[in-house]
Amino acid sequence: MKRTVILACDVYDPKTPELCQEWESDETIQNMEKTIQDLGYDVAVLSNPSEIASVLSGIPVTERTHWMVWNLVEGYHSQSREAYIPALCEYLAVPHTGSSAAVQTLTLDKYKTKVFLKSFGIPTADFWLVEDPKEKLIANFPLFVKPNGEGSSLGIGEKNLIKTSADWEEVVPALVEKYNTVLVESYLSGRELTIGVLGNKGNYEATIPAFVDYPGPVYSDLVKSKESFVESLDFKVPEGLANSLQTYAIQIANLLGSSGYLRIDFKLEKNLPYLLEVNATPGFSSIYSTLPLLWEKMGKTYSELLNHCLDLGFSEYQHHYRYQYAKDRNL
Repeated sequence: MKRTVILACDVYDPKTPELCQEWESDETIQNMEKTIQDLGYDVAVLSNPSEIASVLSGIPVTERTHWMVWNLVEGYHSQSREAYIPALCEYLAVPHTGSSAAVQTLTLDKYKTKVFLKSFGIPTADFWLVEDPKEKLIANFPLFVKPNGEGSSLGIGEKNLIKTSADWEEVVPALVEKYNTVLVESYLSGRELTIGVLGNKGNYEATIPAFVDYPGPVYSDLVKSKESFVESLDFKVPEGLANSLQTYAIQIANLLGSSGYLRIDFKLEKNLPYLLEVNATPGFSSIYSTLPLLWEKMGKTYSELLNHCLDLGFSEYQHHYRYQYAKDRNL
């Protein structure tokens, strides 16, 4: 029986960038659809939540092992938004790409991710969470503030680099009012780096890392906009630093128990790397998303990347205990 891949997705709308900056573009989804079809799969693109739920629940139980849901749903506002598809698939015993709902929910919360990983020795800048717009400053300048549960640099601009009490009063209360929780960190002055991890629990492979260069002092929402793409990757990372990042990346994947793929961002201070954040639902544009670009720099094709991610999803479904309840009840 021929296998079918459902691209469960939100489609980027340039009219509402603040809500959907993290969503994949129509061009990326079409490219993924064609690439996966060329791999020999049937492909269905679904973007309506009710339709996705209806189609998944309507798959005959004897055929569910022949289906794969590629999780591209990012949603907005909810702290559980990147976990919608993994939770639904796990409950219905349908394979999906990427990490479990538990990992997706944790990594979307930057503060809790840092608390967890710091407890195992992963280096991070000093940080705390602000939930009250009236909260007063409790650390030394400079600081960097950002929404705790957003990606794609949403809510980030040059004003997020806090150098004075006046900066704090101008920026932080407004961010809390808009995004509810704000992560505050001691500012790291060095270059930013990114690295990918592919694999399932106990068998991970880190990509090569790269510096992320961008104009100005801040990787802002304007820099990361789908309309601009002004950031660039510099693959000339010193060997010792690259080895450290790969070690940290695989350690982080093991600690989280991630599946399929991760993108992990670091920043330097005095030439030492500190964790910025973990993204369990990275972008898959072959043009500008960092995970595919890191993969291709290693001499592998975009098609091979998508095929590998699908293989990892099927392997996870066969071997991971988190599907067992649904298999027992549904199959």
